[in-house]
Amino acid sequence: MTQPIKRRDFLKKSLLSTLALQGCTFADKKASRAGRPNIIFIMTDDCSRDWLGCYGSEEKATPVLDELAAGGLRFETFWVTPICTPTRNMLLTGRYPFRNGWIKHHDAPRWGGQYFDWNREITFARLLKKAGYATAIGGKWQVNDLRAHPDALKKHGFDEHCLWSGFETGNPPSAERYWNPYIITNGKRKVHDQFGPDVVNDFLIDFVKRHRDGPFMVYYPMILTHGPFSPTPHNRDKLQKGADKKQLYRGMVQYADYLIGRLVRTLDKLGIRDNTVIFYTGDNGSSSGGKAWGQEQLNKAKGNKSDKGAHTPLIANWPATIKPGSVTSELSDISDMLPTFARLAGAPLPDGVKIDGQSIVPILKDTPGPRRKWIFSQIGDNRFIRDKRFILHVDGRLYDLAADPYEKNNLAESADPDVVAAKNKLRKVLDSFPANKPLEGFPPRYSETKKVPDLPAGSGKWKSIKTDKKEQKTKTKRRTN
Repeated sequence: MTQPIKRRDFLKKSLLSTLALQGCTFADKKASRAGRPNIIFIMTDDCSRDWLGCYGSEEKATPVLDELAAGGLRFETFWVTPICTPTRNMLLTGRYPFRNGWIKHHDAPRWGGQYFDWNREITFARLLKKAGYATAIGGKWQVNDLRAHPDALKKHGFDEHCLWSGFETGNPPSAERYWNPYIITNGKRKVHDQFGPDVVNDFLIDFVKRHRDGPFMVYYPMILTHGPFSPTPHNRDKLQKGADKKQLYRGMVQYADYLIGRLVRTLDKLGIRDNTVIFYTGDNGSSSGGKAWGQEQLNKAKGNKSDKGAHTPLIANWPATIKPGSVTSELSDISDMLPTFARLAGAPLPDGVKIDGQSIVPILKDTPGPRRKWIFSQIGDNRFIRDKRFILHVDGRLYDLAADPYEKNNLAESADPDVVAAKNKLRKVLDSFPANKPLEGFPPRYSETKKVPDLPAGSGKWKSIKTDKKEQKTKTKRRTN
């Protein structure tokens, strides 16, 4: 059984002095919040296990994340989808891609067509907001065109936002996410004369400070470490955009880790770390492989229709609840986050909606409760499922991941009883899933077309957004850097 660790002495003194001044009313408020922690969910873009020291990386790029793992719980097996936007929709809805219709990558601001529709899906932010949480998102959002749907984030349940929305066709400044980035903050669009990830990090730190009395929920889908590979404020004097891509990428991983550290230190300074649960993962396999597990640099895993493409880190850090240094072999996938957040917040799941995820709160608290027997991932029509040992693809390929992590030896024809039993068990689950749900009224225009489609005719909201003179000067400066 996991036992809570002691609070820091200065927190005890602070609490006692505050109670003396404000009396039982504050004490009652504090007690009522004790079971409803603040929640921060962090997701790096295109960075996975091979870059985290706590998962065996030799790159030495993530001291903050390694410390969070050492002080919390690390999942050995956690799955997302092998590509960006299907993972994000699965996270937001708690539903598998074949249910929410988002089976391939699609940039709504760039390609038009389908978008993340609040009339079709309910996000974890809506559930937590209804339960009394202040909600904010900071980072990347590319599943709605915020010109066509400027109130989309509010409808999805986010009180505040600070985002790079994705490249908006017809609006060239919006292509920039790093230096002189085009950021939308609570509806206000601006080209900033600084590093984009810093803008977002400052915003989230300010949000946390303003909502320190909680409860709050922060969704932090980081801009880093997605291409274009770029210098950061920590190495810009040494590296230019033309530098070796691996050097640039390593610097981006290191800077993402640094920014996470800034947010964690803010929680410490505010005295709310014990009652804040921090989750960290990646949205798919790394776009630039790191050296890990005693092997040379790994090949790109992003987009790979295998365990390598879907297998990402999951770290949970909750000082007052999770035993430091914990590691679990229990299975989880990113659909589990919505029911987990709901349970932590005391929020009911939506009526009449099939949720595929399962709360991992019993794992976090090391208490009895259901555990997963399998996890699922999908990209396009490629569906695959695994248990703790075997992975089965929809086309019948079967691999023993314990002995063959890179899926080279197909066991589909094996007569070994353990193999046959696993294959039959996993096939039964795969066969139980329905066909991909179509997106009625929102025909997808996927990136596989390799061209930007025409924007909807007569839609004035989709026209290029003009920049002022200051932004034009910034744009010129950016092109010369």
